Amino acid sequence: MSDYDYWEKQGLKPLFGEVDTLPPEQRRLAGKVLIMGGNKNAFFAVANAMTVAHKIGVGEARVLLPSSVKGQVPATTEVYFAPVEKNSGAFGKEAVSEMMVQADWADAVVLIGDVGKNAETTVALAEFLRSCEKPVYITRDAIDAVTPEVADWSMLREIETGLILTVPQLQKLLRALYYPKVITLSMPMNQLIEALHKFTVSYPLMPIMTAHNGQIIVAQNGNVVTEALEDTEWTQITLWGGDLAVRMAVLKLWNKSIDSYKVFASALLEK
Repeated sequence: MSDYDYWEKQGLKPLFGEVDTLPPEQRRLAGKVLIMGGNKNAFFAVANAMTVAHKIGVGEARVLLPSSVKGQVPATTEVYFAPVEKNSGAFGKEAVSEMMVQADWADAVVLIGDVGKNAETTVALAEFLRSCEKPVYITRDAIDAVTPEVADWSMLREIETGLILTVPQLQKLLRALYYPKVITLSMPMNQLIEALHKFTVSYPLMPIMTAHNGQIIVAQNGNVVTEALEDTEWTQITLWGGDLAVRMAVLKLWNKSIDSYKVFASALLEK
């Protein structure tokens, strides 16, 4: 335990033994996850996330890709397509209805990224987040896509929206929410911890994972856990590859009654 009563430090062993990291024996109880992302030039992260979900032991997984990649991926019952914004080949405004259909099937949604930078995709994802009644976990450039509208969709969501993001992305997110505390790359660890403590008290349904000065930080509802990057099998590169977001989402499906910061912290030691 640190000097702050809301800040705990995890070491080589999981801090929260109550988190079950093994899949249920019955596959039907292992959850259904929808993975969304991609554009006409990039969809590797989506395919990799599907592989990771199956490797972990999720019950069922589907991917939703923009229709611009049809013909580039195998046609299977796990792959679905949605309308695109014509220039970027990423999700367009008309994709929302298909997003909602697939989200209704799922127990949780992962926005894995590769969505590109265009206003139409931002609008589509914001509309989806406003309407989706399932937990959503967002990472990589999907964070950048949803940030401009965060003040709109975050106020309407009444279910968890997990964010796996870098400190610069966190800085932009807080600015978009008009949050009074400025986050910087040079700020001391204890100040960032305090800022995340206060921010997640204000936004209890928005658990966060980020990294700063060699420490991975997880925060939710005022609680903060840190883990030394060197004590995990993650690196500064793999931490942001998308795998971690999928692991956190799937483990949360198996531990619905346990606080997400505990589940996220446990996921850091599962690789």
